[in-house]
Amino acid sequence: MKRKSLFRTILLLLASLILVASLLFLGVYLGLTQTKTYEDVSRHTEVFALPLEPFDLEDAVERGKAFTIEYPSDGEFTILWGTDFHLRRGSSGGRTKVYALLKKAFDETDPDLTIITGDLLFSFNGAQLLKEFALFMEDHQRYWAFAFGNHDGHYRQNRVTLGNMLSEYPHALFSRGETWVLGESDYPIALTHQGEAVQALMMLDSHDHRIYEDGKGPDYIYPSQIAWYGWVAQGFGEVPLYSFFHIPLPEYALLWESGQATGVMNDRFVNTPWENSGLFQTMVEGGTTVATFCGHDHLNDFHGVWEGIALYTGRSASYGSYGSINHAKGIKTLTLTKNNPTKFVVRTYTVDEWGI
Repeated sequence: MKRKSLFRTILLLLASLILVASLLFLGVYLGLTQTKTYEDVSRHTEVFALPLEPFDLEDAVERGKAFTIEYPSDGEFTILWGTDFHLRRGSSGGRTKVYALLKKAFDETDPDLTIITGDLLFSFNGAQLLKEFALFMEDHQRYWAFAFGNHDGHYRQNRVTLGNMLSEYPHALFSRGETWVLGESDYPIALTHQGEAVQALMMLDSHDHRIYEDGKGPDYIYPSQIAWYGWVAQGFGEVPLYSFFHIPLPEYALLWESGQATGVMNDRFVNTPWENSGLFQTMVEGGTTVATFCGHDHLNDFHGVWEGIALYTGRSASYGSYGSINHAKGIKTLTLTKNNPTKFVVRTYTVDEWGI
């Protein structure tokens, strides 16, 4: 009887420990994946003042609100485009595999710029991992740009704190953007030849989530950002624009549902904002946006043309969040040309292809 009683006690203790561990894991998981802060305004209530003067690239560069990169002598500009790295601590975080993927990509593609379309971080201490990543890029002497994703800035450090950190790193082409624009990563990078803009890369903060009438869903691009986009586009004149952000616009879902997309959609749906705030229409009306590039949905990888603009989803490299053995992690390149500014080539590389 004593043995049975002891056995029951051990079982109860084990069950209690499993329950406590499960609750702790759930707390961590919910803490990292559920939004704690939302924007204080909506697209209906935001108030801002558009500058009276037109956008001027030279002035924006001097103020730290824009960047320029001179075209290589061969007339080709290669962007290494990564998304959803979800860097976090722990043996299951897979950070070493992400860095191995980047090292391989640097060796194979020798990019002129690396762009990350959000969710670089997925950690309690985002500052520590952002520093680690920035130092990695410094060690490899690689310029990089970054648009915030919905998980960047969760927990101990917000986007303002993280954004301010990047000024310490010479190879980080990052700006928190104009003070009148909502968001912490709205800025252009002009690719130039002999000082003249050939193309412009438009970085946009697509925020986190927000509360809609029917619940919580992905946030949208706000009116001040849309006005900023139009303001910058007018300042660039006929310069072709290529736009980078994290959360896909509603038009990505329309593209997929139309049956005109090429690629795969292995997530349950295209996870877009629940309201269309009108950025894509501004792009169409402006007439100079060539293509847009987003992340967010880890198991989607498709592209197509919608109303004259190419829409591309990224190849997730996330080891620190959800994925599938049937959808290899990877990275992409976007190659632009000086002599044909609206021509571009996108190529995908996977860890299976590279044996990582």
